[in-house]
Amino acid sequence: MMLVETQRKTITVGVVEPQEAIQYAISMLLNSQQDSEVVGVEATGEDGMRMLIEKRPKIAIVEVDLEGRSGFELAGDLVMRQRETKVIFYSSAMPDIYIEQALRSKAAGYVLKSDSLACLLASVQAVAKGGTFYSEAIRDRVSIDPATGNTRAQFESRMTQLSDRQLEVLRHLAYGLSVKDVARKMHISVKSVDSHKYRIMQSLGIHDRVDLARYAIREGLVCA
Repeated sequence: MMLVETQRKTITVGVVEPQEAIQYAISMLLNSQQDSEVVGVEATGEDGMRMLIEKRPKIAIVEVDLEGRSGFELAGDLVMRQRETKVIFYSSAMPDIYIEQALRSKAAGYVLKSDSLACLLASVQAVAKGGTFYSEAIRDRVSIDPATGNTRAQFESRMTQLSDRQLEVLRHLAYGLSVKDVARKMHISVKSVDSHKYRIMQSLGIHDRVDLARYAIREGLVCA
């Protein structure tokens, strides 16, 4: 009997995405390709980081809005600890501050969930070959230096002064969570949240909780 040799999957992918339906769609898409496979799926930032360190995939597809730590924090840590895994953000939102954070975290791609699955597949293929990939709507808001190839957001926000963790605290506060609720959601102490809140207000020159929420909405960090 003749044995048929199966082709080895060379593009390994880890998925960090809270919605089960999207987890399933991504897994079905990539596992149906001859050269790619999903080697791990998690729903939260903490679990996702553990999975990516353990599985060491070539590519990580990461939602920005994760429980525990944001996708941007996860990507920043991953660059420091495991540079060979390239991150593609997969999100329904693209405010200027998100684009700036994605570029700051050295992400290899940013794809919108409103794009087709074919666009997500194209991003995986491009990044696997050492390139970068951004949705067309995001490319329109990014400037590329022709001399160096460096990219930056065309529009800068005052929030670029804030760290990824401070932006995450700001986002939760703007949604109306109490300091205790933010601490619980981010798995940090109440004292740490209070310290972040103080530094956020000092950096932005805003000293009222309501005005802080209004500013976050105006800048697109949260939806009204």
